Amino acid sequence: MTQFVTTTEMLTLEDYTMNDFDIPQEVLIERAAIAVQEVIGAGSFNLSHILVLVGLGNNGADGIALGRLLHQQGLSVSLQFVGNLNRAKASVHKQLEIAKHCGLHPSEKSDFKEATLIVDAIFGTGLNNPLPEGLQKMMKAANHIDNDVIAIDTPTGINPNTGEVMGAALKAHTTVALGYPKVGLRKNQGRKYCGDLVVKDIGVLTPDTFAFSL
Repeated sequence: MTQFVTTTEMLTLEDYTMNDFDIPQEVLIERAAIAVQEVIGAGSFNLSHILVLVGLGNNGADGIALGRLLHQQGLSVSLQFVGNLNRAKASVHKQLEIAKHCGLHPSEKSDFKEATLIVDAIFGTGLNNPLPEGLQKMMKAANHIDNDVIAIDTPTGINPNTGEVMGAALKAHTTVALGYPKVGLRKNQGRKYCGDLVVKDIGVLTPDTFAFSL
């Protein structure tokens, strides 16, 4: 049986993995990127041009690492940041530095209509409040375009714990859950917006004494 987790539980397991076993965050990010790359490779997606929507947190770092791997495959990839890069976490800046060394630079502006596949790496499990109005408009516009969307961990706009739409949400063809799927993906609108749910092991460790709440 698939075990679903809350965001708090997932953070606890990630901290346990990184702190008790000295597994660096960069290792988990690389594993996450490889996991999503595998899902993309195993699917029947049109890879003519891949647009990665990048947020300012760790989900965005996963997206940058994925974009770099796809770029290194020889695929056409655009990185589009959503939000002010100056406010991004250190993990995002680190992954962007690596991507630039590999020849992948962020785009000034990207057209959803030009993308044949969109990767949603904006919020993941980091959403607690309704999306800003501008981002709500972006999500609604993207939903009206006929191209596949792969969400990393949780579609942007879906509350990862309740499955509720936080103002607006991006509909995914496939959601790749890293480690464990989040409980919001089986509740309310989360079921509809996540599309096909694929769970990938990225090496997150679980103590024998850990008790899942759900």
